[in-house]
Order: sequence, then structure tokens, then C-alpha cells
Amino acid sequence: MSKKKILFECQHCGLTTPRWMGKCTNCGAWDSFVELNEQQQEVVKHAKSTSSSAKAISINDIEEEEIFRFSSGNPELDTVLGGGVVPGSLTLIGGSPGVGKSTLLLKVGGDIASSGQNVLYVSGEESSSQIKLRANRLRANQSSLYL
Repeated sequence: MSKKKILFECQHCGLTTPRWMGKCTNCGAWDSFVELNEQQQEVVKHAKSTSSSAKAISINDIEEEEIFRFSSGNPELDTVLGGGVVPGSLTLIGGSPGVGKSTLLLKVGGDIASSGQNVLYVSGEESSSQIKLRANRLRANQSSLYL
């Protein structure tokens, strides 16, 4: 029976070693090594083998892909997103508390829903009734907007 291979990885820089170390010799972080299970070891092994074969190419040699986008209903947001929303994409909207992130996204969700597309609005902080009150103010109530 073969001996189980043990591998530890630094959670700060990704250095792998067959032994646990208190201090990472690569980045200097203390107590940052965790033992990887067999599946995680396979991922690390595959990543190392594929990354060494990658070659840098000129940006001018890269072919552009044609990507379908649809309008969010907000021309300024469409501009920021490069021409609209890419179906299946994920866009992170960040900012300080109270700057209007939820209001903006509810309005955009209502605009997209008004074009006939289904929209799922997920909130971890506000109740459905709070969102409904804001949607009333924004005129964002659409039958295809789900909470």
C-alpha cells in the first residue's frame, strides 16, 4: 500500500511544501500553512503543470470575441459596463453605506424587468416589504421582478 502524500500550502502566497512550517520562507507569514486534501493537491498539481506551458503573446495577436450585451435601461450604467449587461455575468457594485447602491440596482432591475426579462433581486439586509416600498417610489414594480 502506498504512503499517503501530504502537502501543505501557505494561505498568503500559495507556496507548497511537504512539511508544515511555522513561518513561510517565501512571504514571511506566520502560521499560514494548511494541509491540502487529495482533491486540492490534484488542483495544485494541475495548476502548476498548465501555468508553466503558458506563453506570453502580443495583445495585437489576440482575436476579439463578439459578446452579446443587452441594455440595463440606464445609458450611463451601460457605458460603464462596456455597452450593456453581458448575460450570465456578475458585476460587483461597491461603495460606502448610504450612497444608493440598492436604489440604483432596484431601479435597473425594474427597467430590465420592464423589457420582459425575469430579474431576481436578492437582499441580505432588507425585508421584502422595505424593498417593495422603495420599488413603489422608483416605479420599479414589474411582474417579472422577483425578490
